[in-house]
Order: sequence, then structure tokens, then C-alpha cells
Amino acid sequence: MSDLVDRLEEFLDAPLAAAFFVVADHDGLGADDLADPATACTLAATAVGELDPWSGDAPRVRARAVEAVRDLRPLVRRVLADERNTWWQAPLRREAQLHLAGRDDRVPDASAVPVLQGPLNRWETYAQRGEHTLITSTELPVPPESPVRSGAHAVLAHGGGDWQPGYPVRQQRLRVAEHARVAEVHSPADWHDLVARYGDPTTHPGSDAHLARSGEVDNGLAPTWSALAADLDGVHLSFAGLLSALFVPLTSADVGTTTLWSWEHEGTRWVRSVFTATGELPPLERAPEVAGHASPWW
Repeated sequence: MSDLVDRLEEFLDAPLAAAFFVVADHDGLGADDLADPATACTLAATAVGELDPWSGDAPRVRARAVEAVRDLRPLVRRVLADERNTWWQAPLRREAQLHLAGRDDRVPDASAVPVLQGPLNRWETYAQRGEHTLITSTELPVPPESPVRSGAHAVLAHGGGDWQPGYPVRQQRLRVAEHARVAEVHSPADWHDLVARYGDPTTHPGSDAHLARSGEVDNGLAPTWSALAADLDGVHLSFAGLLSALFVPLTSADVGTTTLWSWEHEGTRWVRSVFTATGELPPLERAPEVAGHASPWW
């Protein structure tokens, strides 16, 4: 029970989790609706868009979401206690990884991900990923005709965020080797701990000034991905990690402030090829179509 209480407070304090539940309530969605994985991922993509740090209004919207979700405490508790939602904080499903790549994406082939070398550069600190990492998202247990088959599909359905692929988008199902070493991020503390282990304050180029001015986000130190690659093959952000960690700053004396902000969906960022099988799925000819969200809740 104490784990549920702690998780509940973490979600109530997290801007993205707060926006997720506030948008759900605004759209008339209850606990049964949110138990559907495609609905949950679609709603999360909507909430990520609502909290866009480049909107010019992001700090106010984040604060408003955290304030408004207090009235929804019973709903948040029901959803977190629902056995149908245990997948939210499940570890990586190795047999069900989807890799989407648009025509214009500079994404490495799944069979030849280059291992990163050298110190962290400014872009990698800003983007919170290595320059040549490959990104997968977990395939959801949905019918074959469902337009939202993963968190990545949900992001595409909402315009792609920072990711603007050229269609058609190639779809591959990847199986991850059993020996692959994967770090799990289920909370702001998990991200902070990962940075503490693999970040290098002496070469940190500094947080992004534009991000701080527009969204009041201090992205802080990031893992040095070449150092991380010595011990790990990938980093998995669970769905619960996405909701609870995005835009949540955490500060310690050794590391300073870290804020996960750039990940837009549940997924794994791979620093080397650890895939034992690949399967081609029909390409996406256009963005997935989903029901539209009602007018802004704020």
C-alpha cells in the first residue's frame, strides 16, 4: 500500500501526469477508458503537446495542471491501483519493440547502430540522447487495425512533436537479445541516478539557454553516452516513467539539477545493435488518425 501512496503523490506532483489526468477528465474519460493502452498512449501524446516548452506559456500550464489534478485524486488512485495498468511500469518487453523511421530521418539501421565515442557534445546534452542512437517503442496489445500501435504512433497521430518524418514511415518489429543490458527509468530519481552514474560535470556544456527562457526548464547534466555504452546497450523509459519524470527537476549536491524533458513517449534509446530478429511491417503512408481532443482544458 505504501508503494501506491508514494506513486500517487509522485503522479500528483508531476506536470505531465497531472495534465494526462486533467485532459482525461476534460474529455470525459474514466478509469475504464484509461485501461486501454492505445487510449492511454494517445492521451499522453496529447498531454505532451499541451506542455510544449516552446509554446511561450508552458510554465503556467504546468502549474495549472498540478493545481487542477488535486481534485482528481480519486481517479488517479483508481488508475494507479488498476491491475490492467501494470504495463505502465513494466520493464522492457524484448520481443515487442517497434522501430519507426521516416523517409528523411537520419536514423541508423537497426543492424548497425554505431557505438558512440568521445565526450558529450552540446546537442547530446540538449537532446538527452546520443547523436546516433536508435529509438524503439513497445508494441501495444491492440487489434491489428488499431492506428495507435505504440507510443511512437500516438506521437505521430498528434503531429510528431519535434519528430517530423517524411512519409512513408518504415515499420520494423525488433527482438532484443536476452544478453542486452538495459537501464530502466520509471521515475525522476531513476533519470537522476543514471545521470549521476554516467554524466561528467567537468565536460558539461551547460543547460540550454533558449529552453530555460521559453519553458523555464533547466535540462541540466545528461549521461555521457559513450561512457554509458561501456556498461549498457540501451535505456528504457517506461510509460509510468514518462508521466512521472517529464519536466520534473531533481537536484543533488554531486550532480546539480537534472530534468528529463526531451522524450515524448515510452521507448528505449539504443547505443548498439542487440537485436536477434527483425520483421518488416507495412509502412505507414500517412500519420495515424485518432479522435481529436476537445478544446484546451485550461
